Amino acid sequence: MKITTYSHNFGEHAVPTSLLEPIILMLRQLDFTFKSNCSTNLRKTIIQSLNSLGWSGKTRIHVEKGISITSMNQRVGLCLQTGNMSRFYADLLKLQSLYQKDKATCAIYILPTKSASLKIAKNVANFERLTNELSLFKHVITMPIYVIGLDEEEEQ
Repeated sequence: MKITTYSHNFGEHAVPTSLLEPIILMLRQLDFTFKSNCSTNLRKTIIQSLNSLGWSGKTRIHVEKGISITSMNQRVGLCLQTGNMSRFYADLLKLQSLYQKDKATCAIYILPTKSASLKIAKNVANFERLTNELSLFKHVITMPIYVIGLDEEEEQ
């Protein structure tokens, strides 16, 4: 798989290399075809791989509430978004909340690129939209975040 990255508030320095490098390697080795309605399969495939790398399952941001992020590992939050565009705003609020409560020091956010998202469905969250909006909200979303965009390898 082809990946594109973006660093928000020095996310590339905040996320420990020991956590980030295995994820990037795993994603690059992932053989996946983006097509209509593949979000669930993409999500399952990535979460299984994350679990094998030591990442947790869903992590609640508050003990008494059902609101959660995809995963945590060593105080690094991780969100994987393969659904509707509007969901990434909720993810950012959840991550920022964990950061402000000193439960997470930084985050990794994984989602398809715009070209990959268009193959899945209309209005799927995408790397370009998220990174553009993160730059607009730099002083609101203060958590360091390393964003990874996923796309198919270009045909040789």
